[in-house]
Amino acid sequence: MTNERLPIVVGIDGSPESRAALDWAIAQARHPTVPLRLIYALDPYRTYLAMQRYGTVLVPEQERARGIATKLLATSAEHVAEVAPDIVVTTHFYDDDDAIEILLDESARASTIVLGSRRMGAFGSVLMGSVGAGVAARASCPVVVLRGPSGMVEERAGVIVGVDAREPSESALAYAFDFASWRSLPLHAVLCWHLDPLAEMLWRPPLPVPNHVEAWLSEAMAGWREKYPDVSVQQTVVRDHPVAGLVAAAAAQYLLVVGTRGHHALSGTLLGSVSQGVLHHATCPVAVVPLSVL
Repeated sequence: MTNERLPIVVGIDGSPESRAALDWAIAQARHPTVPLRLIYALDPYRTYLAMQRYGTVLVPEQERARGIATKLLATSAEHVAEVAPDIVVTTHFYDDDDAIEILLDESARASTIVLGSRRMGAFGSVLMGSVGAGVAARASCPVVVLRGPSGMVEERAGVIVGVDAREPSESALAYAFDFASWRSLPLHAVLCWHLDPLAEMLWRPPLPVPNHVEAWLSEAMAGWREKYPDVSVQQTVVRDHPVAGLVAAAAAQYLLVVGTRGHHALSGTLLGSVSQGVLHHATCPVAVVPLSVL
């Protein structure tokens, strides 16, 4: 990727879940070695409560928050230095802006943003479900939201990538193949096709996926197989809604990669519009890759 030397940005809040996000980011920063940037955003909800109670934010409260943030960032940087001394670490504390806007601004100078989730914790003590979804929808770089732990590499956990016949799939495929190649992981490309309503209602057996869809997926993957001969590739077309199909395929896997919404080139597929859906339902880390990342 062209931005591989830019830092991986990690949201820190002191919770065990944000520590898990940091450890996940450390593992990725080792292959190849890239810098880490740790950021802390002051909880705007706490600020709101203080204003409601006192009519203003008391100086001692501000100083206490800054002290906690500074200590937390220093401790997190020390953790990185201890487990991965080759990784360069920088830190920054924000106390004057919205977490989503902070992260969107950081995304312009990052290779990846790594965040916790509603399940995994919070960034700046704000529910990460809303922050992660908001950032993933508008970021300039890929955003990884930890919906759960990565599957075990020793158990052949790999990269699942959602495929659709439109430009964001190219972005997602580029990211997914690079990620799988760097980490020697298998890759499974999944294309979700129209549901069969009559079969869903048990009025008839499911119809097979049309041959031209299978042929299209094979053709779409051929160039990527050639470009990344070191990556073990599997491809599947499933009759399922994209959220359900991708979440099922990603169970116990290392990473699920999806792209953002774009123009349909093959009628019947739908991926970009469900990137937010998989962020709420996946059980492994999810990478949302914007159209501009190639």
